[in-house]
Amino acid sequence: MRFAASGRFVFLAQWVFGVLLPIFFFLGRGWVGADIGYLAIVGVLYGVLTILALLVPPLLTRFDPEARARKSTRLGYDIATIVLWLTLVLGALTVPDSGDSGHLDSALTTWTGISYETSAAIFYGAAVVMGLAYLAAFVLSIVGIVRGRRVAS
Repeated sequence: MRFAASGRFVFLAQWVFGVLLPIFFFLGRGWVGADIGYLAIVGVLYGVLTILALLVPPLLTRFDPEARARKSTRLGYDIATIVLWLTLVLGALTVPDSGDSGHLDSALTTWTGISYETSAAIFYGAAVVMGLAYLAAFVLSIVGIVRGRRVAS
């Protein structure tokens, strides 16, 4: 796998976004118009676990000698990571949430007037892509370690 210009940005931003995106997902979406319900309460626990999970692939890239020397990440990892970030933002804007009075509006529902069910369907699609992107980032970080060690040998 080759290194691209985007690799330098991802190399640095993966640490920042790994912390900020879960905070936005669980709490910050209220800043953009979403109603905040029980997801914010359970988000304290799930947010910490999500942050830890999102920091595993960046931690693995630190074991890639080529990436560490260039202070950049490989192109495949860049693509998977950027897709993961975008789906986390889309998920935060569409995540279904509830309160004592029933369903609460997501940010996308507030902005566009789409139904709760449509917003939830978009979220579930984004969640599938999010999971696949995370898996790809995880696998590609390991592939980078293997390739980097072969070149270093």
